[in-house]
Amino acid sequence: MAGVRVQHPTARNVRYTVVEPDIPYPVPYQCTPPAIGGCGSTHLFKTHHLNLDDTGAVLIGDGLFERIKGRLALDGFRVTGAVAKPPTVTLGAPSLLRPGIPILASPHSMEPR
Repeated sequence: MAGVRVQHPTARNVRYTVVEPDIPYPVPYQCTPPAIGGCGSTHLFKTHHLNLDDTGAVLIGDGLFERIKGRLALDGFRVTGAVAKPPTVTLGAPSLLRPGIPILASPHSMEPR
């Protein structure tokens, strides 16, 4: 599966959350703690957690990118390239295990109340 590299203009080394408000969970979902890849919040709608690196960049799969690209554009992300074969990410990968990582919610893509 190919991917798209996007970059935020100012956010660095954060876990950025983007909500798809048109995809509700059947029951509230308790997200995993930040130390193991989540944000620790209770989600009512499909929420994606993007781990931005020290340049504000992250790779996103083509399918997900197509669904959230409008929200990302509103938040100032820009596409910086395509990746034909992104590296495989598995649960417990060192890139996910970041205790104390700041959580930054998209101001244009928050959970409806």
